[in-house]
Amino acid sequence: MRKKRKSENILNKVYEDFKNRQKNRDKKNLKLREEQIKKSQEKIKKIEKEQYLNNKKQVQREEDLNAKEQEINEKDLEQKKIYEKQKLIEKEQELREKELLLKEKELQIKEEEQIRKSKQQNLLNEELKINSDQQKRKDKELKIREDEQNRKDIDLKIREDEQRKKDLKEQRKKYKEQKLKNQEDQIKKEQEFIKLKEWEENFDKEQKLKIEKEKLRDEKIKRRELEEIKLKDQKEFELKDELTSRLENFEIKQSRKN
Repeated sequence: MRKKRKSENILNKVYEDFKNRQKNRDKKNLKLREEQIKKSQEKIKKIEKEQYLNNKKQVQREEDLNAKEQEINEKDLEQKKIYEKQKLIEKEQELREKELLLKEKELQIKEEEQIRKSKQQNLLNEELKINSDQQKRKDKELKIREDEQNRKDIDLKIREDEQRKKDLKEQRKKYKEQKLKNQEDQIKKEQEFIKLKEWEENFDKEQKLKIEKEKLRDEKIKRRELEEIKLKDQKEFELKDELTSRLENFEIKQSRKN
């Protein structure tokens, strides 16, 4: 019985030592996590005020949890629940840290994009300035060319007026010559027309005579054909009449014999 009690005392002592070590280890772990949380909170303060307030609330919740953990550590049956809850908190913290890292990267990307846009704007401004200077130079050159062109236009207009007067004079001369030539051509055409008209009339007369001759020849041919047809019909009729008569005679002879 004594041995049994002694063994129980030893087990209780071992268990108490184990609980104390576990408690110390948990305290160390909690302390380390608190330091990490504080560092994370300091980092979060630099990025976003609202996130800082949320982290501060989270620290308070963790401190309350530590107090509860000290009370619950005496209860061995709920140790597992506390451990699982701590794991969940750690995962949430890891998620928050990842979110913060993502936000930091987003801010860095935005800053880089802003720098790039600023450089692009500077380049654009420089290009606009260069284009403006070039445009001014071109406008000046264009003004010089326009003045020169205006002068050339005036000279050209004077020469064109002179040429137009000269051309008009030449055209009048050509018109007179052409009119005279047209009159001569018209006389020739009229003469040719008269000759052609005479030739056409003679040709029409010849054609009419030729047609009349052909008509006469056709009529003669038709009359000859008609006469031949009549003659042929008459011969056929006579032949038919003769055959009919012979047939009747033959039948009479046959009837007499019978």
